[in-house]
Amino acid sequence: MVEWETIPLLSEKNLRAVIRNLLSDEGIKPRKKLSQSFLVDANELRFIADNVGSVAKESRCIVEIGAGVGNLTAFLASLNIAKEIIAIEVDSRFAKILKKMQEAFSNIDVIIGDAREVLPSIRGCEVVVGNLPYHIASTLLVLIAKSMAKVAVVMVQKEVAERLIAKEGSKRYGKLTVFMQHHFNIEYIKTVPSYKFYPRPKVDSAIILLQRRKEFDKFSELLEHLIRCLFSYRKKILGKAIKKCVNIPQLYALEGLQSLWRKRVYQLSVKELEELVYTIAKQETKN
Repeated sequence: MVEWETIPLLSEKNLRAVIRNLLSDEGIKPRKKLSQSFLVDANELRFIADNVGSVAKESRCIVEIGAGVGNLTAFLASLNIAKEIIAIEVDSRFAKILKKMQEAFSNIDVIIGDAREVLPSIRGCEVVVGNLPYHIASTLLVLIAKSMAKVAVVMVQKEVAERLIAKEGSKRYGKLTVFMQHHFNIEYIKTVPSYKFYPRPKVDSAIILLQRRKEFDKFSELLEHLIRCLFSYRKKILGKAIKKCVNIPQLYALEGLQSLWRKRVYQLSVKELEELVYTIAKQETKN
């Protein structure tokens, strides 16, 4: 029987054994289609929980996406005892494990459901944390941007983290980069090697910090719509790509945009794309 209060005190070796035994006892085999891979390094889990605590000082609660076996949940609850931990898990096979953890920690509230549906309905929680499932990480990041979250500490596939911090003109730069950098200041905290997970994934992960820069609003909707279209033609020059996305003939003659038309879409900075959207919105209002 697991003494949940002692989880944060375990060594990496012991924590790995506890998690494997928990899964075995409940007859749970991690599902690849759900990207189920659990962080079993106690130092890394403590690092994440401590970082969440330091940025969540003003928040009464923390939302965890993908609670799984409760490995991170236990650290969050024990190191942030004054805050409510709302742990979301889509796989009902983990309900029994999480219920026992909920009984051990008075500040945990478990929701068995899809985070893509649950997150938009949560009010009053401005901090998000979690090891985002690889197969829906981009979708969840966009949802976090559209949510009330002021700050997020999340772990994603290293390649996704590199996309989030990419600079214009680089291979990794794309619509996800632009959308997320418009809404957040993004910091790549550290790489987490694949051997620190069970089962071991094929790629490394990374911890990133998202700090709110701008709220999601009508301007964000226009930006999202435009970059979705423009980055379908990422290597075309803007002067040609824009014609496939916007029907405003006078746009090409406006001052202030002339320097952009010869640039390729992937060479446009977030600021330049924001200015382009602002100009388009202004023209559409006039029309």
